[in-house]
Amino acid sequence: MLTIKEAFRASVDDGFEAGLEALLRSAHADCEFRPYLGNDQILRGHDEVRRYYADAIASGTHMRLNPTSFHEDGDDIVVYGSIRIARPSGGFSEAQICWTYRFREGRLAAAGWRPRQSA
Repeated sequence: MLTIKEAFRASVDDGFEAGLEALLRSAHADCEFRPYLGNDQILRGHDEVRRYYADAIASGTHMRLNPTSFHEDGDDIVVYGSIRIARPSGGFSEAQICWTYRFREGRLAAAGWRPRQSA
């Protein structure tokens, strides 16, 4: 859980890219990411993940994460919170979501998200 908390702390304090790098430092080389902006796209490996987000940021997209709670569920860490996406056009969207981080042998194997369900 410390790895995920540190990645979110880095993202909030130092920017999205810092948080991403904190995640990748603890990720398997064949990790899979399902990005919020990706329309169900699956990114595989550090290089593909970095390239995808670098392209989004270079295009003027800005992402701000706001975690509100962290929970362990077996080999998964589940984070509840919100994401705010600022677009190059000046528009933005914000959504309540739930991120899931799956670990294998102590390293991050997969990361994804889903809409947050109302209780």
